[in-house]
Amino acid sequence: MKRMVIFLFCFLLMFPISAFAHPGELDELGGHFRGSDCVYLLHEPTALAKQAKTKQELVQLIQTYNGNERCKRHLTPERIDLDGHTLGKKEDRSTLRLGRTYLAELVECIDGDTAKFRVNGHVYTTRFLFIDTPESTIQVEPYGKEASRFTCSRLHQGNILLETDGDALFDKYQRLLAWVWVGKRLLQEDLAKAGLVEDFYDYGDYKYEARVRKAYEEAKRTGAGMYGKHAAGEREGAGTETRPQTGEKTAKTVHPPALENKTPLERSGRPVLYTLLGLAAAAALYWLIRRLT
Repeated sequence: MKRMVIFLFCFLLMFPISAFAHPGELDELGGHFRGSDCVYLLHEPTALAKQAKTKQELVQLIQTYNGNERCKRHLTPERIDLDGHTLGKKEDRSTLRLGRTYLAELVECIDGDTAKFRVNGHVYTTRFLFIDTPESTIQVEPYGKEASRFTCSRLHQGNILLETDGDALFDKYQRLLAWVWVGKRLLQEDLAKAGLVEDFYDYGDYKYEARVRKAYEEAKRTGAGMYGKHAAGEREGAGTETRPQTGEKTAKTVHPPALENKTPLERSGRPVLYTLLGLAAAAALYWLIRRLT
């Protein structure tokens, strides 16, 4: 009986560590450790990660900028998954210009306002200009999946054009910024009209802002998508935080939303917290066993 109690004690000690080892957030390099086996996954390489020309150089950057001390102890180049990306490759962006329109081929749908396209032989992770749809990747917000399905359904129709606009081609996460046309329809406008746009962001002044805002106000007026009465009740009762539904411009970016003002330890420190809680529970259980035996 005593051995069974000790076994259960060890199981309870290990469970919180493994169950919460992956906090679901990207570090400053655009990757994270997989909780099950501590393999480092480089999902969206930032400019910092692109400085590494080899996996060994990337190991050094991870040791500096990732706060998961448990996984970093066992990190080797073989335990890095580049997720299809190539180190040391300088992307030629000289073929793209502001204020131009480019034929694009869909490579991957990511969520309601982000996708990967092939343009002029290069694959660009593209952030749709001006709109912000609910999250459906790292965090799932109400109507995030609906926005993602809407976008993917439209993009799979093909005949895609990307139109660059504003003051910058790329944001600080190295994503191309563009208006997205599917046939003769502006995808940002259709998302807003369907009630799947929750807010706006600005990197500058954009060509089609008025069209998208008009569609957004129409959705609020007619109760489309997330602005219906039933949907409003769902948002109020949901466990995820939603942003204010206003028409005012906000200077904001996403993916991930809360990394800029946190240290690496704060971003990935939850496994440490749960380990400490597990140790405290283990100590209490051990004291109880000693009292009963």
